[in-house]
Amino acid sequence: MSTRFQVEMSKALNALVPHAPLSEVIAIKDIARKRHLRHLPANISAWLAVTTHVRHNHTDYDELLDEGYDSDSARHFVLDAMNDVLRIWGSTRLIDADEDELSLIRNHKVNVAHENEDDGDFDDEPE
Repeated sequence: MSTRFQVEMSKALNALVPHAPLSEVIAIKDIARKRHLRHLPANISAWLAVTTHVRHNHTDYDELLDEGYDSDSARHFVLDAMNDVLRIWGSTRLIDADEDELSLIRNHKVNVAHENEDDGDFDDEPE
């Protein structure tokens, strides 16, 4: 991964969750490097990586899925626990019950498409 990505991601995470432990930040950066996130701006990628990490490592989300809950229901039940972790980490943002993570990605793609309409370089598929 490029040095520029690493610097931008470090800055975005420091601004978003300034009190997150280093071990957590390292794990979050690993998530942000994944193919479906690395093409996004650092602030969006950081937010999605943070919420993914918190959901899977600091809540009962996976256990709820194993018990048969669908992902939307499981996300609803872990929302408060996730926001508690984000508050402890000094997050500048909390999870909104109505927020859809995929909409962040889609909205970014739409904005990029409009910015690049004239150059024909927009690719709708993630890298």
